[in-house]
Amino acid sequence: MTSPSIEEADRLARGVLRQRLRVKPKENITIETYPSSLPWATGFVREARRLGARPLLLYEDERSYWTAVEEGRAGLLGSPGEHEWAALGHSDVYIYFWGPEDLVRRRRLPEKVQGQLVAFNQKWYRVAGKAGLRGVRMGIGRVTERNARFFGVPFRRWREQVLRASMADPAALRPTAAKVAAAMENGRRVRIRHPNGTDLTLALAGRRPNQTIGEVTAATMKTPFGMMANVPDATVYVAVDENTADGTFVSNRPNTTAFDRPVVGGRFRFRAGKLVRSSFRRGGGAFRAAYRAAGAGRDRPSFLEVGLDPNVEHVPQMEENEAGAVTVGIGRNISFGGATEVDFLGYLTVAGAELSIDGRKVARGGRLLLR
Repeated sequence: MTSPSIEEADRLARGVLRQRLRVKPKENITIETYPSSLPWATGFVREARRLGARPLLLYEDERSYWTAVEEGRAGLLGSPGEHEWAALGHSDVYIYFWGPEDLVRRRRLPEKVQGQLVAFNQKWYRVAGKAGLRGVRMGIGRVTERNARFFGVPFRRWREQVLRASMADPAALRPTAAKVAAAMENGRRVRIRHPNGTDLTLALAGRRPNQTIGEVTAATMKTPFGMMANVPDATVYVAVDENTADGTFVSNRPNTTAFDRPVVGGRFRFRAGKLVRSSFRRGGGAFRAAYRAAGAGRDRPSFLEVGLDPNVEHVPQMEENEAGAVTVGIGRNISFGGATEVDFLGYLTVAGAELSIDGRKVARGGRLLLR
């Protein structure tokens, strides 16, 4: 595996701590990492001290993690001790490098075990919110050679794109994000077209869009879970009218986030506000199993999302971030302003499509057109 140079790690840390989190002297910073991300994490330690802040490095060994799982101690991993909660409660800033590293193994665990491993999640956000903490989840932590093989992408190219996007100044995305959000909030009729067979009409409902550009601000801190941002991240999304959808939506990017394996070549067919047919070239079993188990509302249009990032293309778990990419979801959307509460959320992404709102072109051919 290619480890970063000291200069590279420091440059990443500098941009995140200064531009995305605006760290101040004497703030307490907790940095959680796994083995592959340790060289990046130590860059954050060095840069935190240069800013006059006080870093604490929390290290989780990958092999020891999986030993605990194998020995039936997943519940212990999901219930941190009081000393760890105390550290969180006294942190001003939290840097999290995603782990465990082996995504394939994690996704193949029984649902019950997966639940045990993240049992701390709700309490974590309560404690973090009470502390007024702000933080980021670093996507570079997922970029490993093993994961690259799983997703079928070149490791070096994946690493280069995620790093470039992570180092970019989020300020460059703000004007475009604001214009796309305004079009979504004020518009009514959406049409998405692509030569691959996509021709879908949706309706907007005057709801407030969500902007995610990988930074924590006073505004994001007021939203649920808004104290933690993903780096990199660059999308605008909004809950759509749940009763309007007609036409076909065909993906040309895999869905690598929602299910336990990549979903490739997806096709949704909508009629009169409902999904009436779905098909997949590969990985559709995971989608269909979750869909069959869900209740009322699973077939309703959920959200519309537009990608903003010119630094990424064909990047696993960031497909929807690609500049001009359009993502359409079905199912649950109550958590971001909609009305559907069903325990199911699925989506597909098409890159290079033409997206129009009330006849005004918002994106086409991988470019955002609003001025």
